[in-house]
Amino acid sequence: MTPILSIVIPVYNVSAYVEKCIRSCFDQSVGSEEFEVIVVDDGGTDNSLQICKGLLNDFPSMKIISQKNKGLSGARNTGLNHAKGNYVWFVDSDDWISSNCLKDIFHKLRSNSLDILWLGHDVIYNDKVTRQYIPTALEKPIYGETLFIDYLNNLFYIWKFIYKRSFLEENQLFFYEGILYEDLEFTPRALLKAKHCDTLPKAYYHYLMREGSIINSISTKNVEDRFLILNALHELKNEKNVSNKYKETLEKTIIHFFAGSVKMAARAKLPLPKTAYSIIKKIKKKYGSSKNGNKDFKLMAISLKTYHKTYSSIYNLYKKVS
Repeated sequence: MTPILSIVIPVYNVSAYVEKCIRSCFDQSVGSEEFEVIVVDDGGTDNSLQICKGLLNDFPSMKIISQKNKGLSGARNTGLNHAKGNYVWFVDSDDWISSNCLKDIFHKLRSNSLDILWLGHDVIYNDKVTRQYIPTALEKPIYGETLFIDYLNNLFYIWKFIYKRSFLEENQLFFYEGILYEDLEFTPRALLKAKHCDTLPKAYYHYLMREGSIINSISTKNVEDRFLILNALHELKNEKNVSNKYKETLEKTIIHFFAGSVKMAARAKLPLPKTAYSIIKKIKKKYGSSKNGNKDFKLMAISLKTYHKTYSSIYNLYKKVS
């Protein structure tokens, strides 16, 4: 029997979290033959792999694949290549999913032949829910472009989406390996191809905000990869058969993340890469003087170097005072 869903869990140095994640995936009321769990050991150096192997006693159907370190994107690609389910859900190993959520998810997947299902999530910090994001319920499936334009609101996280495996494979939708923030690069590209998307307005995914995660550890690579992706998105909007509304939304997305990336670099006292100056040169003529544009971006368009330096000084002065 072909499973309905493959849950792919990339694992790298998460020994404190991975057992909770895996147990949540098996804490379901549907038949074990209806889904599979694929753990991709990405060459970590702690005892995460040993913990996963120990869980085989409780969950003998779980698959474990070990590889040399390729990063999160590479681990996701490996899991996708081994997946047998009609759909694929990429779950991060320090997060978890709700008990018995697969019953509702399968019902939604069976109701419509979907390319993509978009889920709600909440954010956990210090054992408390600090935020919750619930998608709008839809009367019927919509195009991926419509989901991106009218509903997404910059929530690009891969784990919020469940993808039809054949949709990914037929459209050659694999993850860009070797970069951080690959969700920002992948999601607009996937939605551009999707014709049948729906939402599930429940917070079935639980995102753990923790120290040491990629999003909380800013390095030169974090900054460089953000601007590399923004340049790639700028190229995406210039492809053929891209609607004007999609282009406009993608341009707003680029500006939003550009401003945030400049501030991120400034707070971390890191220089801006050449790609930052490349992308602002491409878009500042149109958006640097826009009446309704991003205020920070307008200042950046006047002098990106000065804005970066000034923001860094003000931020660090604020830290000293506070």
